[in-house]
Amino acid sequence: MSYETSRGDNGSFYDGCIRTYGAATRLMGEVWEEVVGKPMETLSGSPKTRFREALRYYEEAIRRGGAPSLDGMLRKAAAADEVLRSLIDESLDKPDAALSQDVDDVPPTVFKDAIREEAGEQASDEPVDIDLDQFLRGAVARVVRTMTWRRRLNVGENRHFPRMIQWVREIQVETTWNDRVGLRLMNKSGAGRVAAYPRGPHGLKVRIDANWL
Repeated sequence: MSYETSRGDNGSFYDGCIRTYGAATRLMGEVWEEVVGKPMETLSGSPKTRFREALRYYEEAIRRGGAPSLDGMLRKAAAADEVLRSLIDESLDKPDAALSQDVDDVPPTVFKDAIREEAGEQASDEPVDIDLDQFLRGAVARVVRTMTWRRRLNVGENRHFPRMIQWVREIQVETTWNDRVGLRLMNKSGAGRVAAYPRGPHGLKVRIDANWL
């Protein structure tokens, strides 16, 4: 069996968690059928709901001990894709925590306001550069407080990042005035164009110019 975990860049990048949940659920169905010997029951609902149902099947089967290789086979199947691997590992290790919240539960205005507030706090008299992972952690902390969540979203190469970077880029567009930019996404080196679809924040930074925020 061939496990297909790749996601087409253009169509899926901005789908954030939703597309990742769909890909993970399909993968879980393939592994289930191979290990258990029959298809998983039909799942229904939103992508997150279907993923939750599939995860419950896995939890129950692993708890009963009837399919001891399910856990290892699923982790192995997801290992080639960092975003899927992150979701699968987190979900198998802590099922309730993994499904408690994700970035697509955040209204765009809430996250974008957090980006603007963090940029305003980090701004100085002169343009300042901040590593993207550090900047996003500050913005996420604001989001968590606004949403009154108990756990914060991880910043890194995971299912949350595509949506986060989308909102950073939207703020960049909204703060662009001719050749001046209030919040600019850049490579840390300062050279070259940022990849159209970066997989994580490492190697990236933001440049904040308070005069154009």
